[in-house]
Amino acid sequence: MDKIRARELENILGIYSPFYIKDIQLNHQNETCKVIIEELHNKSRILGSRIKETTEQITFRWKHIKFGHYRTIIKFRTSKSNHARLMRPVCPAFLGAIGKDYTQQVEDLVLFGHNNKLDPESISTLSGIDSEDIKIIIIKNQNEKIKKQTSNLLPLETDPIWVKIIKREFHLKTNLTPLRMLLHRLELLDVNNYDNDKSLQESVATLRAFFIKNKANLKQEYFQIGAKPDKESKTEESKKTTRSLTPTHPVWDKILTEKISVMSSNLAFNLYISRLKNLYTNDLTPSEKRDIIVEMMKYLKKNIKGLRAELISIRRIAESLDNEPVNTELPEKDNMIWRDIINERLNLNSKKLNLNLLMVKLKGQMAQGLEEETCGELQKFFTDNHRALKSEIAIIKNELSQVV
Repeated sequence: MDKIRARELENILGIYSPFYIKDIQLNHQNETCKVIIEELHNKSRILGSRIKETTEQITFRWKHIKFGHYRTIIKFRTSKSNHARLMRPVCPAFLGAIGKDYTQQVEDLVLFGHNNKLDPESISTLSGIDSEDIKIIIIKNQNEKIKKQTSNLLPLETDPIWVKIIKREFHLKTNLTPLRMLLHRLELLDVNNYDNDKSLQESVATLRAFFIKNKANLKQEYFQIGAKPDKESKTEESKKTTRSLTPTHPVWDKILTEKISVMSSNLAFNLYISRLKNLYTNDLTPSEKRDIIVEMMKYLKKNIKGLRAELISIRRIAESLDNEPVNTELPEKDNMIWRDIINERLNLNSKKLNLNLLMVKLKGQMAQGLEEETCGELQKFFTDNHRALKSEIAIIKNELSQVV
């Protein structure tokens, strides 16, 4: 009975040969399902097993997609070198990378939803993944600038489209000879292999890995299976414009405080700007100032046809501000103040979500003894985001002045 249950769960979770479920541990009280996975080694590798016995074995533990009402935890014991081998060329969906608390499928699912404009709460409702875990995955992905080829383009490994392609239920049109040969081989395996369920899931992983590796040559094939166009295809110029014209950019503050003047012959625009300048006073809160800036941006967007010259002028001013040398006067990474912030001896009282999520990660790194790298990462984060962290930087500078 247990073997049947393990076999069924392997099919549900997409676990394929040479991996298999050794044990399942259900905790009805906490609604958790621990799945212990092992790798089946071939007899031909027994000769080299004596050497591998000396390699230190590590138990990896990852959060996986929910199994019914149960939160799934996957446990896998292996060496670091073997784990690195298994990650090439593509990490199996039911395993995860070193240092991460979640499997590849969880990461792909979260990033797939995020790239389709879903908020963390919606992703949590659809997937059963905790919303806090979702936020951490998104922020960590953005901070590390990971370019996930599978997350924002291809369907997930568990998507039925891959099985349909292999079984010829979905006719994929392609002129690429290597792909046609691969599809023919996978179709024959599906027909002839006795252990059909496991071999089919392995074929899915092979096919998806081929799509990832040959992304540049499979544009039409990507389109056929519903993959979205690559968002990285935007030009650097359009990206720069999008980044510069945000409510937090200093160009708006300089215009409304009359430090910069936008020359315009448009009477309605001049009257509108004058009204906003009178409203934009020093006694306003940052939130109130932002509301005025947003109103100004909406006005410009609404009247874009008649204000092209003004918009070009504002963009050029913004670009010149971006090219100015950054002088944040932040302390060096070896300054004790960064440790105080991480250890909460200095409270910044920040409401910035990305900073708070980063702090959770850095506390974990500090606990592992990675003090120098952790402080350096926090200092770099403040340097890169100095415009958005003005109040936090002011607290740091005030603390430094008191120490002096």
